[in-house]
Amino acid sequence: MRKAEFAVPSEVMAEFADKLAEQDLDNKIMGTNDDYEVLVEVDYERDQSKEIDALEEYLNELREQIEEDEDEDEEEEDEK
Repeated sequence: MRKAEFAVPSEVMAEFADKLAEQDLDNKIMGTNDDYEVLVEVDYERDQSKEIDALEEYLNELREQIEEDEDEDEEEEDEK
């Protein structure tokens, strides 16, 4: 059994949890880090590594979405 750990920003935890449920992988929440990210540990077998890769890619997409939203918020503040 292998383990992967994900640090998930709290604002996208629900979306990540949905994707994780679709993958049907054993997982548990380990706590949070100093950046208020939720630490999720996922157990998987070697033949499930594609599912882990998909989760990593999805988390990166969610992080990019957060950054874009923050940039838009900053632009709106600057316009005021």
